Amino acid sequence: MSSYKITAITAGLGLLLTMALSVSVNMFLLGPVVFDSNFLTTISANENQVKMSALLELLNGILSIGIVMLFLPLFFKHNKSLSLGYLGFAIFHLAVVVLDVFNVFSMLSLSKEYINVAVETEAYFQLLGTVLYDNRWWSHYMEILSSCFPLLLFYVLLFQTKLVPRFISIWGLVAVPLVITSVLLAMFDQGTHMSLMMVLGLNQIFMIFWLIIKGFTTNAKESTMN
Repeated sequence: MSSYKITAITAGLGLLLTMALSVSVNMFLLGPVVFDSNFLTTISANENQVKMSALLELLNGILSIGIVMLFLPLFFKHNKSLSLGYLGFAIFHLAVVVLDVFNVFSMLSLSKEYINVAVETEAYFQLLGTVLYDNRWWSHYMEILSSCFPLLLFYVLLFQTKLVPRFISIWGLVAVPLVITSVLLAMFDQGTHMSLMMVLGLNQIFMIFWLIIKGFTTNAKESTMN
């Protein structure tokens, strides 16, 4: 098996793992607890689950940098400036992930204190809880938004290098702005439009299995060796 095939399979499996972690954390493990209407009590009641979920979120951000490093040598030969931009935005996204994790742990700390507060200070804790809830809400959507910038450059570089068929890259270039639109609509109190995000999700799934089964295209492999 060639090194290019191994790189493609590794990248595909890495993307599959990050996608699975993201869905698991946001949809099943962390999201339902942290964004519950009674979060001040539910977070401390699910302390270990919250801690594990937050650490998985951080791990996912680190894994994303690892995937960037897999593609970077292939991209760098075609466009150095965009490749460096791709890396820079990925690092920025990791910083936002760290901020989001910090906000989750802040909510956990407050929740653990809330269950022991006296009645006369309960209103104060509820007010502080609302502030931390809003902080986590904003950092969560900022995390999604910040992930779109390296993704956009990723698909531009895929289009240029032809590592995968160009229709996959074009699909991604259409899908990422739809995610940005969905996030901005949520930020301006217009609701979350999952249908817009699903376009990118389907693209990611298709590309993952393409990389694992087909690998990189022959022309792209020949081009990166020159």
